[in-house]
Amino acid sequence: MCRQFITAGKLSGLRKIIEEVYNEDLKIRLFDEIDKNEEDLEEEIDEELDDERKYKRDYEAILTHNIPVISYDAGEKFLTKMKWGIRFSPEKKSPLIFNSRDDTIAAKPFWKNTFNKNRILIPMFGFYEWQDIGQKRKLKTKITLVNRKMFLVPGLYWKNKEGINEFTLITTSPNVFMKRIHTRMPVILPDDNDKNVFSYFTDSADENLEKLKPLKAEMEMEELPTPDQIK
Repeated sequence: MCRQFITAGKLSGLRKIIEEVYNEDLKIRLFDEIDKNEEDLEEEIDEELDDERKYKRDYEAILTHNIPVISYDAGEKFLTKMKWGIRFSPEKKSPLIFNSRDDTIAAKPFWKNTFNKNRILIPMFGFYEWQDIGQKRKLKTKITLVNRKMFLVPGLYWKNKEGINEFTLITTSPNVFMKRIHTRMPVILPDDNDKNVFSYFTDSADENLEKLKPLKAEMEMEELPTPDQIK
């Protein structure tokens, strides 16, 4: 399970980091409203997307907010923002689905079909989990990768009745490190020279299902104080 993670506050800042880390020059696009060829609009788009985090490079992504993601269309990758969390029937108060399990995607036709057609990548600098420390208490824990400034988590999206793109990120069973913290973890695509991480957009659904595994990489955690521990 993942309910909160760290990403970049501005799309322009995130684009620069992605270019540095992955050597990818992504365009910026607001859903289907902006012509992806009109690069002179990028400064205007940034101003439109900016908010109270204007002077912070990083911010904590939370549920139901519009979060930066990498999408793919007509052979081109671009940065956009989508709403985190899929709710199929708001009028019936259906549950908010913010994580998609790897085993559910493999087993259920709807999710596998969505995974096949509507793929995204979610850029992260780190994510949070809440450890159960007994007496109905949870300890917020920040998880990052050693020697990796950024990593990409696969996700999927759908367009709701209002025409808004909503997404989930994909989780899997925990690796050895995460087992002490939680029973699930986000799928983190490996960063190696054998295969480009962006092949997630062009590989088949069956090929991508093989990628939904716990990452074997060095990780580190920071246990954050609870409000009652802060003086």
